[in-house]
Amino acid sequence: MSRFQPADHLRSRTYIGLLVAQFLAAFNDQAIHAAAMFYAINTVTLTEGQAISLMPILFYAPWALFGTVAGYLADKYSKRSTLIFWKFSEIPIAALALFGFWLGRTYPDYEDLSAWLVLAAVFLMGTHSAFFVPAKYGVMPEILTPRMLSRGNGLLESLSFLAIILGTVFGGVLSTLYRGEEVWIGVVLLALAVIGALASLLIARMPPANPDRPFPPMVYGPLYENVKTLVTSRPLAFAVLGIAFFTFIVAFMRATVYMHGSSQVPVWDELWTSVIVGMVAFGIGVGSPLVGYLSGGKVELGLIPVGAVGMVLATAGAAVFLDILPGLIVCIIAIGFFTGFYLVPLFTLLQHRAPKSSKGDAVATSNFINVTGAIVASLVFFAVDITAQRTGFAPLLPQKDLAVEELAARPIFEHGRPHEVVFRDRPPLIDGRDDVMIDKFDRPFREGDRVQLSVYELGGKQHYRIRAEGTPQMPAFDKRHLPQLLFLCASALTLVTLMLLWGQLADLFYRTSLWLRWRGKARLESAGGNNVPGNGPVLIVTNAPTETRALQVLSCIDRVGRYLMIETSREAVHDGPRTLATVLESQAETFNWQAVQEKADWTLERGELVALPLVGHAAEAQVDALYAAVQARRPVPVVPVFVEVRHEDNGGPETVYVVVGPDLPPTATAAEARAAIRRLGEEMAERRRKGEPPLPAEEAE
Repeated sequence: MSRFQPADHLRSRTYIGLLVAQFLAAFNDQAIHAAAMFYAINTVTLTEGQAISLMPILFYAPWALFGTVAGYLADKYSKRSTLIFWKFSEIPIAALALFGFWLGRTYPDYEDLSAWLVLAAVFLMGTHSAFFVPAKYGVMPEILTPRMLSRGNGLLESLSFLAIILGTVFGGVLSTLYRGEEVWIGVVLLALAVIGALASLLIARMPPANPDRPFPPMVYGPLYENVKTLVTSRPLAFAVLGIAFFTFIVAFMRATVYMHGSSQVPVWDELWTSVIVGMVAFGIGVGSPLVGYLSGGKVELGLIPVGAVGMVLATAGAAVFLDILPGLIVCIIAIGFFTGFYLVPLFTLLQHRAPKSSKGDAVATSNFINVTGAIVASLVFFAVDITAQRTGFAPLLPQKDLAVEELAARPIFEHGRPHEVVFRDRPPLIDGRDDVMIDKFDRPFREGDRVQLSVYELGGKQHYRIRAEGTPQMPAFDKRHLPQLLFLCASALTLVTLMLLWGQLADLFYRTSLWLRWRGKARLESAGGNNVPGNGPVLIVTNAPTETRALQVLSCIDRVGRYLMIETSREAVHDGPRTLATVLESQAETFNWQAVQEKADWTLERGELVALPLVGHAAEAQVDALYAAVQARRPVPVVPVFVEVRHEDNGGPETVYVVVGPDLPPTATAAEARAAIRRLGEEMAERRRKGEPPLPAEEAE
C-alpha cells in the first residue's frame, strides 16, 4: 500500500468523511439513548429512577468489556476498515430498535419485551462506540499534521457535541411527537445510519499502524501494560486523568439535570428535559472550535485552567440560579463552553503523545478508565441523594392512603406521564386539573386492576400515587433543592481535579499566563514534541537566545522544564539589544556557572527537563564545559530544538516556529548536539526553498 500522507489543512476528503461519519454516529448514539429511556418509562417497563440509572450503565459497560479488543483492532488493521465496519454495523442496530418499537406498538402484550429490545440497541450502540471511538481519535494524527491537530480536534469535538445536542433533543422531540407511534423514530434512526455508513466510504485507504501485532492470548492481558504505559508517561497520565474527569462530570451533570426536571412542579416533559440537557453540548460545540483557533499550531495546555476555572464558576452559578430558568440555561451553556477549553487540549495531547503503533490502544484504554469516571459519577450522585434524604436536606413528605379502587380503563398517558386515571367507584383523576398531579407508576396497570390510591402535597399541589393493592407505600421526598447541592458538588470536584492536574504539571498556571502574554503578539507553531521522552530527566539543547524565545520553546513541550541560564541571571537577561549572548560576553568571568550546574543536577534528579543554549551566544566554551559536567554527573537523553522567528510585513503578530528533533544518546557531545540543532534549521530552510510548509509533517507509518 502506498504511503498515506497526513494533510496540512482541513479540506481533505478523508477528514470531511470522518466528520460526517462521526457526527451521525454521535447523533444516533444520543437519539437512541434518549428515545429508549423515555420509551422504557412510557411503557412502565422501568421507573424513571431505574431508567436514568440504567442508561449510562448500558452505554458505558461495553467500553470496559471490549476496550482491549477495540484497541487491538484499531492498531492491527487500517483504521479506515475499522471505522467503515462499525459505521455499517449501525444499520442492524437501528433496525433492532425499529423492530422493538414496532413490536410494542403492534402487539401491546409484548410492550415489556419491546422495551428491552430497544434498551438492547442502547447497549449495542455503546459497543459500537467502544470500537469506533479508539479508531476515530487514533486516526486523527494520521490524517492531519501536528500543527493542524488542535484545529482538527476543535472542529471534531464541536461537531461531536453539536450531534449530541441534536441527538439528545431529537430523541426527546420524537418521543413527544410520536408517543404511541415510536416506529417512526426507528425509521429515522435507520435512515441516518445508512447515510453515515455511506459517508465513511469517503475516508481514504491508509496502512495499519501495527499490522504484525498478534491477538493477546488473554483478552484483558494488555490492559495492565496499556495502563502502565499511560500512567508512566507524565503527559499521557495528565491527559488520561483529565479526560476521565470529563466523563465523570458529563454523567454527573446529566443525572443532575434529569433530577432537577423530575423535581419540578409541574415535572418537565421529555422535550424540555432533553433541550436543557442538550445545552451543555451546545456550549461545548461553541467552545471547542474556538479552542482550536486559540491553540495556534501546538497543543496549548495553558487553556486547561481557563476551562476548569470557568467550569467551577459556571456550575456554582447554576446552583445560584437554579430556580431562575434563563439564568440556569446560561450557566449550563457556560459549563459546556468552558468544558471545550478543558477537553480539546487533553484529547489532542493524548493523540499526539500516544505511541504511533498503538494510538488506538491508548484511546481504548483511556475509554476503559473513563468508565471508572462514569461509575464514580453514579456512586457520588447516589451518595449525595441518600445523604440528603437522611439529613433532611431532602425532607420526607407525609403521605395518606385514601382507598383501594378498581380501574375502569387502562390509564391514559401524555408526554410519557399519566394523564388520566378512571376508576369504577370514584371520579377520575386528570393530571394538571384543579392542582392535581399524578406521579408516574412503578408498574403497568390495566383495566380491572385493583390499586391503592395515596396522596401527598408538594409545591401547593396534590400529588396522587397509585400502586398495586397490598404493596408497601414508597416514601416521597422533596428534592427540589437537591440539584442545587449537586451543582455545588460538581463545582467543588472540578476545583479538586484542577489541583490534581496542577500537581501533574507544576507549570500549568504559568503556561496560562504565558498564553495570555503572547496572545495577539506571537503565534507559535511546533512540530516533533513527541520526540521528548514522556518520563525521566531530559536535557534540552536549543538555539533560543532570549528569555522569551526560551519560554516559547518550553511552552511547546508538554513537560515541566527549566531554562537555567535565565533563572540564574534573570535580572541581567532581557529581550532586545541585551540578549543572552551579550550578557555572557560582558559577564563571562563573573557568571555563576557553579550555581547553574547545581540547579541542573537538582532538576534532573527530580526527573524534569533542563534547557541549555548551545547556539547563538558568546560563552560557547563555558556552556560546553557545563554541558559536559552535567552529562558526566548524570547522563541523560539529549533533545535538540531549533527555534526561528518570522515577522509579518503588515506588522501583525510574529510567527515562532519550534522544531523538536529526535533525541540523541547521553554520550552525544556538545558539538554533536549543536550540529543536530543546525541540521533542524537547515532542513527548515530546505523545505522553504521547495515551497513546502516550514515544519516537518509526521507521516503515518
